[in-house]
Parts: sequence; C-alpha cells; structure tokens
Amino acid sequence: MTARTTNRRRTVVVGALAAALIASTVGLAAPQTASAATADQGWLRVGHLSPDTKGVDVELSSLAGGKTVFELDDVTYGQVSPYEKLPVGTYVLSMRAADAPDSTPVISTDVTVQEGDASTVVAYGKNDGLKTTAFTDDLQQPGDGKAKLRLVQAATTAKRVDVQTSEGTPIAEDATFGTATKYATVDAGKWSLDVSGSGQRGTAKVDLAGNTVSTLFVLDDSDGNLTVVPVTDAAATAATPSGGVQTGGGGAAADRPVTEAVHAAVAMLRSLFR
Repeated sequence: MTARTTNRRRTVVVGALAAALIASTVGLAAPQTASAATADQGWLRVGHLSPDTKGVDVELSSLAGGKTVFELDDVTYGQVSPYEKLPVGTYVLSMRAADAPDSTPVISTDVTVQEGDASTVVAYGKNDGLKTTAFTDDLQQPGDGKAKLRLVQAATTAKRVDVQTSEGTPIAEDATFGTATKYATVDAGKWSLDVSGSGQRGTAKVDLAGNTVSTLFVLDDSDGNLTVVPVTDAAATAATPSGGVQTGGGGAAADRPVTEAVHAAVAMLRSLFR
C-alpha cells in the first residue's frame, strides 16, 4: 500500500493480513515518530476490513472545492494506513477498484476531522453490503509497563464474538459486528488470545509493548474462521499517532509471559469491553 499526499510521496509499510494468518502470531512494533499537530488540525487513518472486496485505491478530498488531500494505492483486506495530519474540516472519502481511477467508487462517504482528535475510518462487511464507520481514537498513553487497548469486531462470519486469554480470562463478551469497545488499561506483555462466535473460532498471539495504545481488530481468516490483528494507535516513541498493522513473530516489548496479575486486571476491567 502506497500513500500519496500533495507535494510529497511516501511509502507506507504495513503488515499484510496473510502474514498474520500464516504465522498465527501478531506483534506490535514501535511506529515512526510523527510531528505534533498545530491548532486547527487533527488525524485520520483508513482501514480496509471487507473480506471479499479486492484491493482499492483510496482518495480523500476536500468537501469544499474537491482538492485531493491524500491518496492510498492498492489497499487490501486487513490493512490500516498510518495516521495523516489534516486541517480541521469535512472531507469526502472514496474507494475505487485498484488501478481503475475512472471507475465508480465502491463506496463514498463524508468524514470530519476535528481539532486535536484522531479517528479511524473503516470500510467493513461484505462487498454487496459494504458499510463505513468512523471510530474516535483515545491516544492518551497509559504509562510505563502498561498497555491500553480496545477491540473492533469486523468479522463477517460472526455477528457477535467473545475474546479471552488461552487461560480463560475474558477480554470481550458479545462484541457486536461493526462496533468498538471502550479502551481498558492492562499490564504490557505477551497475550495468547482465543476468539469465538457463531460456531467459528480462531487464535492469535499479541505482544503489547509498554506505554502503547492499540486496537485489536477481529477479522475473517482465509479458512472462514476468526483471527485477531492488532494495530498501534499510539506509542512512546511517537509525539503523535502513526503506524499501521504490524505482523510477524517479533515486537517491541520484552519477552514477558501473561501472569495472574494480568488476568486479574483484565477480569476487573472486562465490563468496559461489553
């Protein structure tokens, strides 16, 4: 996936969902540092969460005047772009089939950037009923040794899902399709997660670095089961948000097992995930 902005071009490095499915393990790496936003600016990132929609080119343009602000090339399922710093205002977000600039958008919607806020706009659901929604991101970092996380349920094979640690401690219960849970703060470290819903199951290993904010996306895997893909919302190395899906066995956190203290913290906070 390549991002293009006015007067500059940069390559966006994101993890492919396929890599996460093959490895059956997902880690978080520290994102690149981004400059702080000035007054009248906010942040926006875009995610492709529709399993049967092929790669798309994304264009964000000003509602007034139609000026193109930035473009993303060949965004595929499971990819989330880095945040883009933008002036406050309303924009039109369009997605077209990759390499078909004159085609009718598969989806087009208005999005609003508010001062000092960060948002994640996603296209989700099956292609014949494609939807968009915007989630407000809470980027206040939790401090050393802690990680803050929420869950977005975007798997089409299950209307509701449950997520728990491999030891049975609940993380989210009855998370509804197309919604995000509240954020909760837990101890940083490595987590083994089991996800289930509507008869489907999946597993994932998630490495949450200290002083980070993350979103856990529940998605379909290539076999029609469920998987969990983490995305960094904010990290200690960044002045402002940056980064996309990170995959592979590595991660920024040290090798720390899930402890009983983590289980207890999650148990106390699980009401936040309903």
